[in-house]
Amino acid sequence: MNRILGWDLLRGLCALAVGGYHLSMWLNLGYFHSFGSYGVYLFFVLSGASLMYTYGGQLEGRSFDFKKFLLLRYFRLAPLYIILMLLVLPWKIIKEGATLALLKKFLLNGFFIFGFFDPAASSMLVGGWSLGIEAIYYLMFPFLGFLVLRGKWFFVVFLLLILVQMWWVTSTIGSQGGYQENIVALHQPQAFVAYFFGGCFIGYLRRKEITPSLSNQMVVALVACGFFAIAAINPADAGDELLGVRGVVGFGVCFFLVWLIGGLGLENRFAKAAEFLGDATYGLYLVHPVVFFGMAWVILPRVGWGDPLSWSQGARWGVVLLVLAISVVVALLSEKFFEKPIRNRAKALFAK
Repeated sequence: MNRILGWDLLRGLCALAVGGYHLSMWLNLGYFHSFGSYGVYLFFVLSGASLMYTYGGQLEGRSFDFKKFLLLRYFRLAPLYIILMLLVLPWKIIKEGATLALLKKFLLNGFFIFGFFDPAASSMLVGGWSLGIEAIYYLMFPFLGFLVLRGKWFFVVFLLLILVQMWWVTSTIGSQGGYQENIVALHQPQAFVAYFFGGCFIGYLRRKEITPSLSNQMVVALVACGFFAIAAINPADAGDELLGVRGVVGFGVCFFLVWLIGGLGLENRFAKAAEFLGDATYGLYLVHPVVFFGMAWVILPRVGWGDPLSWSQGARWGVVLLVLAISVVVALLSEKFFEKPIRNRAKALFAK
């Protein structure tokens, strides 16, 4: 299947939004909670859409190889994740001690089964919780994809999953104690499953070439409106972007953006830029915290530049841009020379 360049572009923008959210928060520059939350939730929609677009034909033809699918997905996620886990392991040992609990956490992460064990608490990497949940959705994908193909059953189950998701969000962060005391309870598979399942339906429509018949200029304008809507629902307190009207708007905008940008036609340098952003997405998402804390806790103190939190606001924004730029470069190099060769080797072995 051909790459959907609009989805690559959106992935990259989401990774930049999540990275910007983290860095601006860590540097006390601002708290863009809605971009942090919905930037990740868009990943779930895009993941479901991409998988259904790629594997929908196999599901329809009853030729879907579940074992091969899981192995290929593992080799998509694991190589960079494991390298970064090894990189931060010394710091984890200093902080938590060389304990059996840390060994268990490492193994759960290495085999991507930590989504079953409070992923927000058991992840070895910042943002890794979403990958633990993603791995659970991979296990559910054949069943969810079958429901998409069954037509009316999709809408029944989708409605039920929306209700489950709403109930879980409101019963955790909407309860007494709010977001801060219920952050681990919130980040469970049932809190985001409707995003993934709805994404599967969008992937099915895109596979059938059912796309919005709009000009590229109109698509770009509407996508910009979607991001503006996400910015507009940014609350003062973390978690409020998921509740009430804000939650409804954010949920709807996620599907609107993925459906809309999937029909975007890109050529020449714009197509290449979208491919670069798509290739950099996974690495950027995982690498930027390692780059930032490596600079803030190791490099800058050793060269005598101190804590960047004490710097001027302009200098701190410069750190944000520098960390994002370094992370993009590292992500692209990792994809080209490390991750992609491993995936290609795995595909060749599975083909035999």
